[in-house]
Amino acid sequence: MMNNYIWLTLFLLISYEYINASDTAKRLYEDLMRNYDKRVRPVCNATDVLNVAISLSVTQLIDVDEKRQIITTNVWLKHEWFDYRLKWDPQVYDNICIMHIASEQLWLPDIVLYNNADGAYQVTLKTKVSVYPSGAIVWDPPMIYKSSCPINVQYFPFDEQICSLKFGSWTHDGHQVNLSHIVYNNIEMANSLDDYRSQGVFFHNYYQNGEWEIIRAPAKRNQKSYTCCLEPYYDITYVLVLKRKTLFYTVHLIIPCVGISLLTLIVFYLPSQSGEKIVLCISIELALTVFFPLLADLIPSTSIIVPLLGKYLLFIMTLVALSILNAIITLAIYYRELNHKKSMPKWMKYFFVKILSPLLFLSTEKQYKIKQIKQNKTKYFMKLPQNNTYDVIFSIMLEKLLHLEEIERIFTKFNKTIKKNKNAHDWQHVALVFDRILLIIFTTVSLTGTILILAKRTPNYVSNIDLNNLNQGIFNACIYRHQH
Repeated sequence: MMNNYIWLTLFLLISYEYINASDTAKRLYEDLMRNYDKRVRPVCNATDVLNVAISLSVTQLIDVDEKRQIITTNVWLKHEWFDYRLKWDPQVYDNICIMHIASEQLWLPDIVLYNNADGAYQVTLKTKVSVYPSGAIVWDPPMIYKSSCPINVQYFPFDEQICSLKFGSWTHDGHQVNLSHIVYNNIEMANSLDDYRSQGVFFHNYYQNGEWEIIRAPAKRNQKSYTCCLEPYYDITYVLVLKRKTLFYTVHLIIPCVGISLLTLIVFYLPSQSGEKIVLCISIELALTVFFPLLADLIPSTSIIVPLLGKYLLFIMTLVALSILNAIITLAIYYRELNHKKSMPKWMKYFFVKILSPLLFLSTEKQYKIKQIKQNKTKYFMKLPQNNTYDVIFSIMLEKLLHLEEIERIFTKFNKTIKKNKNAHDWQHVALVFDRILLIIFTTVSLTGTILILAKRTPNYVSNIDLNNLNQGIFNACIYRHQH
């Protein structure tokens, strides 16, 4: 029974403290908001400058649209400033050291994204504001921004992109709102005009992107003056240096293209008599024709410049087309004797057979030695029957002579066949030498082109980013706003 009384007493004490704290917070809120006007800039004098510090935390790089040249980022845009009307003594209000007030009820700096691409310039989610006894205010709303980013796909898929997010006050000039970085997560301001932060963006809660990697994120505070106005205008430009991850494109694009280029070299190893040269060349060309639409879906579609991988594909298609032309020329040389029945010129035979064949480690031609038939006087004894007459003997001798003439005719025909085969062999050997020469040329060109094209990388402009000239068009686009 005693335990029940103890628990009841503790419950009543806790409830009293909670109710008392709620009453104190309500009283503090009413005291702070009494006579508070959110339409008025929180300064004592109209000529005073209000210091507003911001910082950017990128939580996710959602998308990089190369075609529309837009990047989508999920960020937390932190604002910090002082409002002298929101000060209180914690000892008077039961040591309350922080108040959370709806942002719609307080004055907020009109910080917008200048290079916005979808019309959502300001923060749309009005989260609560943290107010401290000193009058310091911290507002850290989340936001999904779509910002313009000039995409250069010249070195795709080994490219790096520089995208910027430019924040500034839309209404107030530098004599009313002094915009600066947040330093060390407190209210200290970085007011120097040449203030440059090599790591100006925070990535504490960043989710990795599957295609892009943020390798650097500097920030720069800029001052801009316009011809229409004497007052300066400040902005904070955050730069995201993006590097494309190449694993996907290497596996699905580069390796198949290199494999197709190697298949092109196999064409030169096929013997001409097999009849498969043209078939293999056309098959490779058809494979490229089927493969090319699949690549077009992965390569950024732009008419400004041809991507690096697109150049390599054109290079491979040119090699395949030239290999088809080479196969046609080689087959024409190989079957030249059959089609035209022309003897090979001596200079061609000497150049291709005598000079180039040993240099290319090709076996020389077969030696066909043909002996001429000569009429030699030889003694021939033929035994004739004694009872034969002169006519019989003459007929026998005539029959032997006819046999000799038949032998001479057969040998002459065989001699012509050997000469014909020798001529055909010469043309076939020239075709083989021509094929081997083109194999060396195509191999050299293919390897050199592959190395020169795929070994290219984005120039090392990451280490020397000129933030003063970055997005100059964005600054110029704001002139109209200040002039009107």
